[in-house]
Amino acid sequence: MGFILVNVKLFATLRRYYPNYDPEKGIDVKVEEGSTIKKLIQILQLPGNEARVILINGKSKMTTDIIEDGDQINIFTPLGGG
Repeated sequence: MGFILVNVKLFATLRRYYPNYDPEKGIDVKVEEGSTIKKLIQILQLPGNEARVILINGKSKMTTDIIEDGDQINIFTPLGGG
């Protein structure tokens, strides 16, 4: 199996896990082909209970969805309000 490259942008309090994080550039991550968002979150060592809202190329996704080469992945904490 080969590898793919995706770009990840972190939002809200998730940025604290990467002290030198550049919000304009995000993080380029190399993962195995066929990896899920859940696997990516594990690679990034983000707590799964905080990395809850996922957009891939602007579309809402679940952690079981497969990521593809060149994907732009935005990860948010759970949204609150009321």
